[in-house]
Parts: sequence; C-alpha cells; structure tokens
Amino acid sequence: MHYELIGLLILMVLQFLWLRSQFKARGDFSESFQKSLMELSERLTERMTRINIEMRDVVAERLSKHFAETQERTDRTLAQNRQEMQSGLFKTTQALETKFQSLELQVGTRLETIGKNVETKLNENLKEGFKHFEKVQEHLQAAELKLASLNTVGQSISELNNLLKLPHLRGGFGEATLERLLADFLPSGAYELQYQIAGSTERVDAVVKLSRQILPIDSKFPREQVLPLFENSQDPAALEQARRLLSDFVKTQAKSIATKYIRPDCGTTDMALLFLPSETLYFEVIRNGELFEAISKLKVFPVSPNTLSISLHAIAIAQEYYEMARGVEKTIEDVKKARRHFEHFEKKFDEIGKGLRKAQEAFETAHTHLGHYETSVFRLVGETQDAMEPTALPAPPTPPAPPASGDA
Repeated sequence: MHYELIGLLILMVLQFLWLRSQFKARGDFSESFQKSLMELSERLTERMTRINIEMRDVVAERLSKHFAETQERTDRTLAQNRQEMQSGLFKTTQALETKFQSLELQVGTRLETIGKNVETKLNENLKEGFKHFEKVQEHLQAAELKLASLNTVGQSISELNNLLKLPHLRGGFGEATLERLLADFLPSGAYELQYQIAGSTERVDAVVKLSRQILPIDSKFPREQVLPLFENSQDPAALEQARRLLSDFVKTQAKSIATKYIRPDCGTTDMALLFLPSETLYFEVIRNGELFEAISKLKVFPVSPNTLSISLHAIAIAQEYYEMARGVEKTIEDVKKARRHFEHFEKKFDEIGKGLRKAQEAFETAHTHLGHYETSVFRLVGETQDAMEPTALPAPPTPPAPPASGDA
C-alpha cells in the first residue's frame, strides 16, 4: 500500500514535468498547470481516503485479534494467580491459627502469672501501707510532742525576753557572750575580764593583751532602743525616730568608752571596741553612715559576734607570730653570748699558746746549755762522749697552733 502511494507521487511529479515542458512556450501554462494540480489533488485525496479506510480496517482487525489474545493470556494469568493466592492464603491461615493458639496459650499463662504477682504485690503493698500508716501515726504523735515542747520553748523565750528587760541581766548576757568568744579564740593568758585600767577606778568588760598594749572591749545591749525598730517597722516616721534614739544612745556610749578606757599613757591602745551581742543591732549601727563616722572619730569601733570572732582569730595568729619572733630574738641573743664567750676563750687560748712557745724556747736553750755542760764534764773525767753513752733527753712537745679567729 505504501509502495502504491509512492508510485503515485512519482507519477504525479513526472506528469508535472511533462506538462511543464509542453506548455513552457505557451502563455496558458499557469491555467493548465493549476488544472493539472487540481486533478492530481483530487486523485490523491481519493487515493488517500481509500488507503485510510483500508488501513483502518487492517488496524481494527489486528487490534481485535491482539486484544483477544491479551485477554486470554490475562485470564490464564489471573486464574493461575488466584490459585496461588488461595493456596498461599490457606497456608497463611493455618500458620496464623497455629501462632494464635500458641499466643493464646502464652498469654493465658502470662496473665495467670501476672494475676498471681499482682495479688502478691497488692498484699505486700497493703501490709506496707499499714506499716506506713502506723509510722505516720507515730510521727504525728511525735509532732504533737514537739509542738508541746515548742510551746514550752516559746514560754521560755518569753520568760527570757522578760528577764532581758532588766538592765543588769542584759549586761550579763552581753558579757557572757563576749567571754565565750574570747575563750574560744584566745588562750587564757591573752585576755582578762573586768580589767581595771591603770590610774583609773573604771573596769572595762574585757581586754586583749597584746605585745606592749592592751585592747579594751566593752559590751553594750540597748534593748529599749532596738525593740522599737521591730515594733514600728511599718511606720516610717516611728522607725526613723527609733533609729535616731539608737544613734544617740550609741554615740553616748562611744564617748563614755573613749573617755574611760582609751588611755594610751596607761598602756591601752589608742582605740577600743564596742561589742554588740546582736548581728541585727550591729547592722543597724553600721548602716547609719553618720553614726559610724562619728564613733570612728572617737576611735571606738563597733563589732558583732561574727566580726569579733574574725578579729580575735587574727589577733591569735599575730600573737603566735609574736611569740615565735620573741623566741627567734632570744636565740639570736644566746648565739651572740656564745660568740662572746668563744672570743674570750680564743683570747685565752692565744695567751696559752704564746706561753707554750716561750717555754719551748727556754727548753731548747736549756737543752743547748746542758749539752755544753755534758761535754765539759767528759773532758774533766777524761772519757769520751761515746763511751759514756748518755741518755738523750726527750724533745719537748710542740704547742698546738692557736685556732684562726675566722673559725669562730
């Protein structure tokens, strides 16, 4: 069919060339050519239509045949796959049934074991719960006892507060606190309580004995001036008034301490410590910059239990170093004494050496004279010196050389 179409096209081209050669010289070439083209186009269209119809029939026949074959193969494949799937499903079903039976048995056994364990745990938890409940009851009873004891402590604190309202008891509390701190940080000989300043009838609560001076420490506990700070903490005006009263009290006490206890001419330091046995009271004093500056000018410095502990610890360390330095000075003095004794011994030794050298010289002179005398005696008696065989005198010992002065 394709070859026919190609042949038709070749024929049309040849016919076109022939027509062109026939009508080339004539003027109606275009009309003849167009007419020929139209005829060729009609013939070509008719031929193409017939070819399309034939090709459509052939393609439809081939497609129908191919579809039938494909459907047949598909049916066979589906049937085969269906059989394989049925066989696989049967085997899978059997395997799953076996697995399910095994799992059912295992789950049953496991559930039975879990049930027993849960029952055991519940029994144990119930027993422990009862024990804890008993312990809670015991703790509650103990808490009740502690609450009762706290009430007792509260009453004791209230009684202590009432006792501290008395000035002499407050002073005793401050002095006892000061004494305890001194005893904790210093040796017994490094401080003294109720010390009377030389040349004065006043007694300071405590002094710390330094190397050449004593440091006075006086304890103060102004309870009446401190309580308003807490009672009127919500009232700014009353709080300011309470702080002003506390400032006036501390200034007055600082002046009294400076006048009574700072006596450098009597062996004290040019400063003193104002011991406040409460950290809160100490904070109220140092937070007031004007107050702190005023008492510092008087050479009176406030200390609390914590700050005094640090100061006493530093003093104890300084005392240890001072004692060590004193020991070193004593050792140096002993070495100097030993050197002086050795120099005296060296001098005497030199004198003895000189005496020994003089004695040796005298001995040698006497020995020479003795030899001359012996010769004279031999001549008088008419004997030779060899016949007499006199005994030679021993040589005198050589005196030791005196040691050099640099060996000292």
